Amino acid sequence: MEEEMVVATYADMVYKIAYRYTANPTDAEDVFSETFLAYFKKERVFESEEHRKSWLIRVAINCAKGFLGSRTPWVELNSEITADSRASKVDLSIDLRQAINQLPADYRDVILLYYIEDLSVKQIAEILDRNENTVKTHLSRARDKLRKYLEV
Repeated sequence: MEEEMVVATYADMVYKIAYRYTANPTDAEDVFSETFLAYFKKERVFESEEHRKSWLIRVAINCAKGFLGSRTPWVELNSEITADSRASKVDLSIDLRQAINQLPADYRDVILLYYIEDLSVKQIAEILDRNENTVKTHLSRARDKLRKYLEV
């Protein structure tokens, strides 16, 4: 796939991931650039488009986490989710956003990848380099914690 085609295909997805982590358009653009720079610097052979997509998601998350450095582990999800039809189906209330921000990083990642990016447990396991059962456990525990946060 040509470089321009890769960017055209995955630009929105990478930017949304970057923005969710940074909650700042300028920072999200930096993470976006860093993600695609990593893609273009390395000669990669992808087994499929799904593999390419998973790799880009993983790199975007890692770049965003690295970019945040000493900042809080997760910047509040205070932005509106737009443009993506899957994302537009998800209406995150302020309370839910705050509850998600309180989750440990491992739980936040699986919740956002599962519900916002609409990825399967198998895909999340591949992206995060975790066992599928671990992803299922993190999803279950994250849901339990979210319920408790929202009951208070």
